[in-house]
Amino acid sequence: MNVEKRDIILKEIQYWRRTKLLPEQYCDFLTNLYSDEGEVPNSNPITLQNLQQGNIKIWMFAFGIISLILLIGFYFSVFPWGLQLATAVSLLVVCYGYAGLLRNRMPIIGLSLAGIGSFLTLGFGLWMIFLHNLEDGLSIPIFVGVCGLLWIILGFTLRIGLLHFGGYGALCLLYAGFAGRVRPEAGVWELQLLWLPLCVLMIWLSWLLYHRVKGVSGVYFGVGALLWLMPEIDSLLLRRDYPAWLSLLLIGKIAAELTLLFLFRKKWIAWVAT
Repeated sequence: MNVEKRDIILKEIQYWRRTKLLPEQYCDFLTNLYSDEGEVPNSNPITLQNLQQGNIKIWMFAFGIISLILLIGFYFSVFPWGLQLATAVSLLVVCYGYAGLLRNRMPIIGLSLAGIGSFLTLGFGLWMIFLHNLEDGLSIPIFVGVCGLLWIILGFTLRIGLLHFGGYGALCLLYAGFAGRVRPEAGVWELQLLWLPLCVLMIWLSWLLYHRVKGVSGVYFGVGALLWLMPEIDSLLLRRDYPAWLSLLLIGKIAAELTLLFLFRKKWIAWVAT
């Protein structure tokens, strides 16, 4: 077989392996069938082998990225407000855009870019808030809410579970802060009423999406599992007057949660695995 055609086939098999389109044993069989040496060429250009061989494109790309980051870091504070916003949005579009393009063929790089984009979102947003002295108003809560919604939308669209989960984590933080302002004197049992209905809602959404949308059910199940413990976490971290037996209640709820996870492991593992 022509070497070029064989390389194309091997790259496609590698893609099937990463995206789980074929079982592992079938991929191994096809790899051995089409490869003389039994080795699939790595389509990732950023490898130690390429660095060792002195691939000038990779080194120039790294130099350009580092220089751009340093340039923005040095002069971002003196940019006009509009240029600051445009710079931040441009970098986020690049990071999240390439994360979406590479999430299947180069999952590690795709996830790394999504993580970098998330950190840049927080960094640039908070930096601009403090540069313009907006931290005393509602700017930070609004910013946290926008970040949460952005991460939820991107995580759902790109099927990046950690980003999706982080979005709901940001909204949980916002909800906890809002509840603390509205009901600062709320007791342990009132906090149960504030958080546990959301836990039930997320578990129900996990079950519903398991039958309708692939790749997101596990995120909602994980959020629901976290919300089960949020009343106690809220009391311990955000409120001063909490009873001494709260830690025992937290341990009891963890034990109950683990027991339920064990008893219904076949169902929730099926949800998470999709």
